[in-house]
Amino acid sequence: MGDIYSLFATKGITDSVRMLHTPGEFARKNLFYVQEVGTLKSLQCHKSQRKSLNSFLFLGVVRGEGTIFIGEKGQKVKEGDCALINCTDYYAHESSEGNPWELMWVHFNGGSAEEYFRLFLEQNEQKNIFRPNNMKDMQKYIKELMEYQKEKSLEAELQSGELLLRLVNSCIMSVMHQKADPQDIYKTMCREIRECVNEKYQQSDLVAALAGKYAVEEEELDASFQKAYGITLRDYILNRRFTAAKELLRFTIKPVKEIIAESGIGNDDLFRRLFQDGEGMTAEEYRMKWAQWVK
Repeated sequence: MGDIYSLFATKGITDSVRMLHTPGEFARKNLFYVQEVGTLKSLQCHKSQRKSLNSFLFLGVVRGEGTIFIGEKGQKVKEGDCALINCTDYYAHESSEGNPWELMWVHFNGGSAEEYFRLFLEQNEQKNIFRPNNMKDMQKYIKELMEYQKEKSLEAELQSGELLLRLVNSCIMSVMHQKADPQDIYKTMCREIRECVNEKYQQSDLVAALAGKYAVEEEELDASFQKAYGITLRDYILNRRFTAAKELLRFTIKPVKEIIAESGIGNDDLFRRLFQDGEGMTAEEYRMKWAQWVK
């Protein structure tokens, strides 16, 4: 197959397809964008290493096995394993001699790439290696990204940005789903708690009541809920109350004082702060902009 846009001679070592991309100004400022994407089949054992790259790397083992090094620590990987790596730090990967691997990868970046990477590490217990829910989906994303790099256009960059976001989201959701056993009592508890909050969010002592119901400390309940859904229980309750307040402002003519109480927020200062921080305006201004009956 040979190398496309190869930076180094790899004849006899790998059989690879590598496609480079230089993003346009709009993509660089607003999208996830491809820097390099490709596939590789090792023909003999070799080690590739890099550091200080302003890039993030998704790498998947399609067949075979090898070792991925993050810093000085190496981890064995095999078919079906993937990695998400911040390339500003030293990293390397080395195919095994007895069972050489086939890899797929994409180097990418974008304005929010670092925050997505931090979220991935947070959900994956600060580990770079994971097994995706569906490896075929990952292969499909890489294949489509390679196709889009053949066309130098804004449309191709928009499509690539959407695909990269789906790929990264798939990485994050894979590790979220695998963190806990589906039979884990905490996962069942948190699902029941979320349903309860959606119905009884106005209740002032809701956290204490739920902690009592499940016989756990409030802090433990908060931590378990955050582990399951990525948001603390208290923040989830407050978010639900804020949403209820906005609904009441938009679809009723109830006065603000009544809405503060009925939504469960129950505090004038907190109510004002929620609208200022969340919507950038007062509750009265929000009603004027969004309520149909006002017009």
